[in-house]
Amino acid sequence: MHAPRTRILSDLHYRDPGSTAQSPAALNPLLRETERLVLNGDTLDTVVPSLRQHWDELRNHFKNTCAETTFISGNHDPDISEVAELSLADDRVWITHGDVFFDSIAPWSRQRIEIDRRLAVLREGRDASTLASVETRLHLNRVACLDLRDPEEFFHPGILAQSRRLAHTLIPPTRILSMLHTWRNTPRIVAALARAQRPRARVVVLGHTHYPGVWRVPGRPDITVINTGSFSRPFGGLAVDVEGSSIRVVRVTRKGGEFRASGIVADITLAD
Repeated sequence: MHAPRTRILSDLHYRDPGSTAQSPAALNPLLRETERLVLNGDTLDTVVPSLRQHWDELRNHFKNTCAETTFISGNHDPDISEVAELSLADDRVWITHGDVFFDSIAPWSRQRIEIDRRLAVLREGRDASTLASVETRLHLNRVACLDLRDPEEFFHPGILAQSRRLAHTLIPPTRILSMLHTWRNTPRIVAALARAQRPRARVVVLGHTHYPGVWRVPGRPDITVINTGSFSRPFGGLAVDVEGSSIRVVRVTRKGGEFRASGIVADITLAD
């Protein structure tokens, strides 16, 4: 009997000038033979008014082309859905956007000071055990990210806006160092939190950092960490397919204006 396929994508950042996802129809090849689509956060920057206006367009497209679509909220779309995490395959696959693994949500961000300020206010009066839970962290992160956005002009089309965004990314240089540090340590951090709070999880799927890959963490060989990257340059993204006890990671490529699954990155079989 055929097991239904769930396909997981993340970080479309739909219609963001820095994203390659500018047309919903371009995603159609990724939706074929997929019974359920899971969009794991940062699908559309709902905190940016000029981008939020595309929400109905995107939602209706998925409604008309997918049997079932689940939107998981991220730090750029904290109000897109009440769902902040999802477990599949009898809790052996844990899916969440990824900000829950970092105390400052996005430690590389220029907005980190404001993020930390908001989180400090939200955490006040809560005991340590409550603050440590995934559920609490996800909830506080979503509240902290409401109306948190970069200047609107960063999202305008054109060379000037792109230059501003590039400078915003590269200056000061410590931001690059923070990104590199995050990329290096993310698999270890993810595996540790999964082991502590989602002990049945054998595969953890996240996005958020825009750095795609599949990792087995030294000392925790029972957990595989998959980052699906993004639809933004320079790294691109991956898709994760869950069919029963089988997990397949495939590369997402763009050709002829359409996105396709092209090339197997990893095959994983979940133990019973």
